[in-house]
Amino acid sequence: MSQILSKGFQHTCGCQSIWDFERPHWEISYDTWGSMTYLITGGAGFLGTELTRLLAAEGHQPVLFDLASPDSAPEGVRQVSTYVRGSVANLPELLAAMKGRSVETIFHLGGMLSVPCDDRPQAAFQANVVGTYHVLEAARLERVKQVIFGSSIAVYGRDLASRTVDDSTLERPNTMYGATKVFGELLGAYYGRRYDLDFRGVRLPSVVGPKSRTAHMSIYNSWAIEESLKGNPYVIQVDPEVRCPAIYYKDAVRAVRLLSQSPQERIKTGVYNIAGIVPPFSARELAAAVRERIPGAQLEFQPDARISALLSSLGQLCLDDSRAREEWGWHVQYGLTEMIEDFISEYSRG
Repeated sequence: MSQILSKGFQHTCGCQSIWDFERPHWEISYDTWGSMTYLITGGAGFLGTELTRLLAAEGHQPVLFDLASPDSAPEGVRQVSTYVRGSVANLPELLAAMKGRSVETIFHLGGMLSVPCDDRPQAAFQANVVGTYHVLEAARLERVKQVIFGSSIAVYGRDLASRTVDDSTLERPNTMYGATKVFGELLGAYYGRRYDLDFRGVRLPSVVGPKSRTAHMSIYNSWAIEESLKGNPYVIQVDPEVRCPAIYYKDAVRAVRLLSQSPQERIKTGVYNIAGIVPPFSARELAAAVRERIPGAQLEFQPDARISALLSSLGQLCLDDSRAREEWGWHVQYGLTEMIEDFISEYSRG
């Protein structure tokens, strides 16, 4: 523990070094360590923080493992969790975060997203490929029972025989991000067979939610709403007719949690497509819905050819998530209108 919390602890990820580690100002209750059975990588992100709220409501105190500063997570999340700063690209840091905590489930949500992965593929390899390997190795070494993996529909791209994509469709991605997710799925399945690890995953579409900070090719779904709430003009960098499969962040987190709770005998597929809002809405439909709910929203289109091309192929897909619905009771709760309404409500809470 002293190694993790001491100032000057070196962290390396790719070529970047961080020496400014400070003791997290979360209060750590040593008496409750025995009940801390969940660890969330990427725990300071907006999916990680929402999952923390959900787990806390169930009476758990998860461990959040993230490269970002403790201040990145909302104050309310800090009060119900324990934070350890580190990178999944550094196995000793990950193992130290788990030491003495009897972690039973790892929710692996950390890593780089689509545009940063394509811009910095070498860093993406360290974060998403090496990082996922380290999560699985840490699970093996610490005898963790279950790993839940956040994959992506970006695993699909080339050589699709049909617009309908189910869980057995060939995975041939067009992006570095998608390639790293294919690796994670396959390596997780191997660890399941070789080491009897309960490995499960969800292929999420674009996740929409407030306070999403990292740019990626479908970030316009979140920022078109958030910037309008701030009173700022926002440029949507895709063609108005582009359709991007999307899911509200509360539905995404609920899917992750439902999957983790499902009895093992019901899990036949292992990694599942999640269709999100069906049918996928176009960028034009999103802008119209935002303007209707947020009068004065200043949205315009200046398409980026690269982003539009990447999304247009995904938008044509018909994602079949029937196995998730059949095997562990998955269903969507938020459509486009409900998503915007709840987004506004959550943003107003600060």
